[in-house]
Amino acid sequence: MKFKYKITSILFLLLNLSFGLYAQSELNDYKYVVVPEQFSCQKKPNNYRLNGLTKFLLEKQNFTVFLDSEQLPTDAVNNGCLVLYTDVTEDSSMFKTKLKINFKNCKNQVVFTSQEGVSRDKEYKVAYNVALRNTIKTFETFKHNYSATTETQPVILNKTVKETVPDIQEAEATIIETKAKDSMLYAQKISEGFQLVNSQPKVVYKIKNTNLENVFIVEGKEAIIYKKDNSWYIEYYDKGILQKQMLDIKF
Repeated sequence: MKFKYKITSILFLLLNLSFGLYAQSELNDYKYVVVPEQFSCQKKPNNYRLNGLTKFLLEKQNFTVFLDSEQLPTDAVNNGCLVLYTDVTEDSSMFKTKLKINFKNCKNQVVFTSQEGVSRDKEYKVAYNVALRNTIKTFETFKHNYSATTETQPVILNKTVKETVPDIQEAEATIIETKAKDSMLYAQKISEGFQLVNSQPKVVYKIKNTNLENVFIVEGKEAIIYKKDNSWYIEYYDKGILQKQMLDIKF
């Protein structure tokens, strides 16, 4: 019996260690965590005090945590992809309360799910609290340590010089057309338009709406992004030469 107990203990330790290493690889790229006032498994905000408890338990693991009613830091406002959004899901039965914590990125993709926390308590308030605390055992061998990733700058491919394009009011301009190396940019709605996020995920551009359909002004850059013949382009002047770069954007 002692031998079986030791084997079980070792397996449990190895499982926690593997979860901890996986958590480290998936979660350290994100600087902040947001906990909602109401999880998808709840019928009302902070039911059984799960939301406040989630914030408290994650902070013990060195996460910087905010409730979704709180003001986020400036860098998180400017770059929503620094943030992970939590949700607690439930798969309970008649005799067991079973919870998991899911972490979603700015593209609403689940990047990490905790181990299942289980409680057999009959009183709901106790059962939910115990089950949630048991999910945090996922992080017994893990402490959050944010490590910023370096954004890859677009690499110009297939450079070609287009023929001169006349303009009614201005002199002819040479257009240099290129194609960005980034495979895809994902458009996320913001107050004045969209932010375009790459796969890292990092915000590459913030674009503002105009009165023209499928034409946007690029924030912080004298440039426009527009759609033509089912393709997206960014145009801007560099040393008097009009640059035109094809982008892959998914709205």
